[in-house]
Amino acid sequence: MIKTGIEREIRFDKNLRKERQANYNISDYELINYMFPTGPRKVYKNFNFSIFLDDYCNADCKFCIAQIRYQHKNEMYNKPHIADTNMYLKRLWQVLHIIRPLNPSVSITGGEPTLSPILTDVLEMVDSFGFRKRTITSNGSGLFNMQNGNTIIENLVKYNVDHLNISRVSYRDDINHNIMKFDNAKEYCDMGMLREALSGIKNTTLHHRLSCLLLKESVNSKYEIKKYIDFYNKLGANNFIFRQLMDYDKSAKNTEKMDYCNANKVDLNDIWSEFDHDIEFIPYLNLLGYYYYVELYKYHDLMIASESANLNQQYAEKSRNADVIYEMAFHNNGNLCGSWIDTEDVLDIYDSNEYKYKWRNLKCSKI
Repeated sequence: MIKTGIEREIRFDKNLRKERQANYNISDYELINYMFPTGPRKVYKNFNFSIFLDDYCNADCKFCIAQIRYQHKNEMYNKPHIADTNMYLKRLWQVLHIIRPLNPSVSITGGEPTLSPILTDVLEMVDSFGFRKRTITSNGSGLFNMQNGNTIIENLVKYNVDHLNISRVSYRDDINHNIMKFDNAKEYCDMGMLREALSGIKNTTLHHRLSCLLLKESVNSKYEIKKYIDFYNKLGANNFIFRQLMDYDKSAKNTEKMDYCNANKVDLNDIWSEFDHDIEFIPYLNLLGYYYYVELYKYHDLMIASESANLNQQYAEKSRNADVIYEMAFHNNGNLCGSWIDTEDVLDIYDSNEYKYKWRNLKCSKI
């Protein structure tokens, strides 16, 4: 079996870049037989579980992946919610009990999760279950908001979040603000606030990573990547990931965001070719997932990740292995799904009428 996580073999196979998904075989990875409320499935051992707090975001990014994921399937990004926050938290508690024996990594996302009034409650709940790895992805705008007596960033540390991913598409505030289309009436994480956040977690167990989507109108070359890294490194950042815009079904519903992505896509293959001839970028590790491919490099004393992903490949892989769960998500409508879409591959459906009578007595175990 291919080793994953901390057991992964550290090697860089350049051929994997060209072979990509043609070389991927889920049977090479460790799978676990598991009984869900909807029946038995096979689960990829190293899967990630995502918790959607809310759809609300104070940005309207021109490239919004959350919207593209839905529009890829001709779905509108207008998802139903459990309106009562207490019921949402109880349902999340139930779902965490369902998946806890599998011990996945856990990601908290949105919308913008730092603006959610129940973020700290969710952080405390996830911490109480002792999951092995916890990540939150944010644009950084609410990190210094007060909640339950502390700032959000203090609560991230208090409840043992391992990684804070902060999205920034440029090393210039004006470009970042324009592309991510922040509501000027709301908070924005400017350079000063980012510097303060990075300084505040420097000597804690909370690690950070700046996430940059490669775009023609911002970071679009090896030269621009270096400028991005060098600029933010002076602010205190030491971990970075550069992502290529996702490929998706071109027959999907055409939207303003898809048009933007088509016009602004940067091909990572071109940048990787530049890395091949630059002694400052030392190959460290490459990974192949079921719809994504990652290359990691050492740049001076920093670790640099780069990733490409393909939504078409995601659905092709799932269709070939319909009995396998590659990832899971808890959605705002209360469903536990093996998909980022809240009506797709449902593993446990939320029934608001029956739920209050059964949530404390749910039983779920390995087959």
